[in-house]
Amino acid sequence: MIKEVAKDIYTFNVDMPQTALKQLNIFVIKTPERNVIFDTGYNLPETKEQLLAGIAELGLEVGDLDLVITHLHADHSGLAYLFQEAGCRIYAGEVDGEIINRMVSDQYWETISERQAAYTGQMETMDLSVNPGYAFKSNETIDFIPLKIGETFNVGQYQFEVMDLIGHTPGHIGLYEPNYQFIFSADTVLDPISPNITYWGEEYPNILNDYLKTLEHLKPLNLKRMFATHRQLIDRPNRRIDEIISHHHERLQEILDAMSEGMSYTVEDISRQISWRVKFDKWENFPKSQKFFATGETMAHLDYLVHSGHVLCEIINGVYHFQKVEATIQNI
Repeated sequence: MIKEVAKDIYTFNVDMPQTALKQLNIFVIKTPERNVIFDTGYNLPETKEQLLAGIAELGLEVGDLDLVITHLHADHSGLAYLFQEAGCRIYAGEVDGEIINRMVSDQYWETISERQAAYTGQMETMDLSVNPGYAFKSNETIDFIPLKIGETFNVGQYQFEVMDLIGHTPGHIGLYEPNYQFIFSADTVLDPISPNITYWGEEYPNILNDYLKTLEHLKPLNLKRMFATHRQLIDRPNRRIDEIISHHHERLQEILDAMSEGMSYTVEDISRQISWRVKFDKWENFPKSQKFFATGETMAHLDYLVHSGHVLCEIINGVYHFQKVEATIQNI
């Protein structure tokens, strides 16, 4: 069902079966001068059918639209090829746009596998065929126009500022409208779920800290609304931002509490001990895809704790091991 959420701005859902996220909120700005769609959904037949139906219900065709990809994840970029084939202008952030094109190759995913093996020490989590980011990605590269941080992106009456929202991905961007105090924030702030903050390797050290800084930078904007791409639109942004910051501080402390002094742990060891809001009561019952995301998030928090001096990291036989040296996060 199409909903108008602001003047000339419409949203509808597309289903993403076989995945934990289930749905994506698609946003379209429709004006006499220009039509823009934000993100695409997974490269799945059901998602494609609903995306095309929503566009048609707005009286548009794919070729009538410019596409903005807010970040690299396949649930946001998987159907970008439809717009490329229709000759549309496709926009993406400079960092994530390049990664989207690297994601087409198996070499990129082999690197992901090697990285995860290094921080978990467990090969059972390495089956990428069950990772929706791999299974439902676009199989074609895109010719994208880079959106540079700070530049203006005009659509009808709206004058958007391109914002750096690093954290959920290394090059996540948002489009902020200062006159109306709203932002297309994609996966940066979600409600009631929390965005997955994962480890992106040594090329992007301490990305959880970058994410927390992103949240703090959003608060002074006093946003009235955030157009989030999963679950509900956010009408009290600063309250939800504070809740997510608190969640991560609690998770950092939970990880420290799960570690005994003098003991060495892999990411897998710690992931088994901390709480996850999933329907599975035992780590052994987690699907492999859930283990992939859980260990990545644990690693991002451990990387933060290493940089803050609370945890030491040592590589033994190619596997990361961690040891607690500070018991609380009060001095963070």
